[in-house]
Amino acid sequence: MGSAEIIRTIIQEFPLAFYGSILVGVICAFLGVYIVAKRVVFFGAVLTQVSVMGLAVTFLPIFPLPHTLGSLLVTLITVVVISRMLTGKKVPRDAVLGVVFVTSIAARILIMQKSPKVEVAEIENLLRGDILFVTPEQFYLMLGAFILVMAVHLLFFKEFTYISFDAETARTQGFRAGAWEMGFYLLAGVVIAFATHMVGDIFVFGFLVVPPVAAMLLARKVSHIFLLSTTIGFVSPPLGLYLAFLFDLPSSPAIVAVASAILAAAWLTSVVRRK
Repeated sequence: MGSAEIIRTIIQEFPLAFYGSILVGVICAFLGVYIVAKRVVFFGAVLTQVSVMGLAVTFLPIFPLPHTLGSLLVTLITVVVISRMLTGKKVPRDAVLGVVFVTSIAARILIMQKSPKVEVAEIENLLRGDILFVTPEQFYLMLGAFILVMAVHLLFFKEFTYISFDAETARTQGFRAGAWEMGFYLLAGVVIAFATHMVGDIFVFGFLVVPPVAAMLLARKVSHIFLLSTTIGFVSPPLGLYLAFLFDLPSSPAIVAVASAILAAAWLTSVVRRK
């Protein structure tokens, strides 16, 4: 299969996978800048696992909700709890995130252990978030979340940036840092819940971390970091999908690998600059 045929196949046969992966790549790369700046990188991994646990919970008879809605509800409740604990002083942030992370994984395993084999197979399919089989419902939910989150962040860009890059100064100047942080975590929770269901946890966590780190290695101005990170989030999914088809590879790891290759190039560039 030639390059032109691969590209045509991806766009014509899997349009929702093509546009959906770009959508997730851009929004996660954008939000990831805040997460890396806040030094709560593990937060992304935690919420992806919480979202996955939420999907598994919806298979229990006592929690008969649609999978996406159940995942969103569990994620948002967890976000409220985590955000309160992250702003506290008694327990270190990494300890809070570690507890939630391991608890979510344990709960998911226990649920799957007690589910019928047919349901376990369905759960595993949902957890993988197969990019090539994105449904219209998943795509439009993700599109709605993308528009909402980007609109809010662009409208309050100064406030969100201030409390992420210089929280102490923001507090001294009268910003209600706690409220802004809660708002950020809730918006991030919505994105991560929908995105994890749609493309899987590897893709989501990878793009919350890899593009922002690459951008921070190359750019100095905050606005340039956001621009570069979202650019990486935009170009990596199509390249990854192309390589996945070309070499018969799984889509999500291939896409994350492309972003990681860009990160490696950014690191080498930064090393050369220092010399």
